[in-house]
Amino acid sequence: MTKLEKLYNLADKNNISIHFFDLTEVGVLGLNVEKERLPHMIFLDLKLKSNKNLHLEVLAHELGHFFTTVGNILNNKNYREILYNNKFENKADKWACEFLVSEEEIINALNKNIVNIYDMAEYLDVPLNILKKRLEYLALQNQSIKVSDNKYLILTNLPNIYLYDSF
Repeated sequence: MTKLEKLYNLADKNNISIHFFDLTEVGVLGLNVEKERLPHMIFLDLKLKSNKNLHLEVLAHELGHFFTTVGNILNNKNYREILYNNKFENKADKWACEFLVSEEEIINALNKNIVNIYDMAEYLDVPLNILKKRLEYLALQNQSIKVSDNKYLILTNLPNIYLYDSF
């Protein structure tokens, strides 16, 4: 099952309906809409149908809002609200990255000697920027990740992937 299929299955399990519209006038590629007495909906721009990577990224982000955000974050009346809403955007991004790329998947790729970040993104079937963001979120938690008994992924020199072998 592809990552995109996993996202659609997750949406289905949570009774989230996904609809495609031309969102050009709104100026976004995706919207997460929750209205009282209506089923939860995610609207995606039509152009996402022809771009798998962007489709995956936007849908994951909007599902991230479903799992992490409460309330309307579109109305930015002042600078404080903009900062507050940016926190929601970061939470949705973090959720999306963690859902699409688990730490275990990264470790498995490294154990298969996939150490080039471009090759790893392809192997994990995610856009490069999703993998980079996931590594950045991991770097905020730890300076390194244990890959095997004597091998560590060093996260202090991103976007470069560096494996340290301790003898």
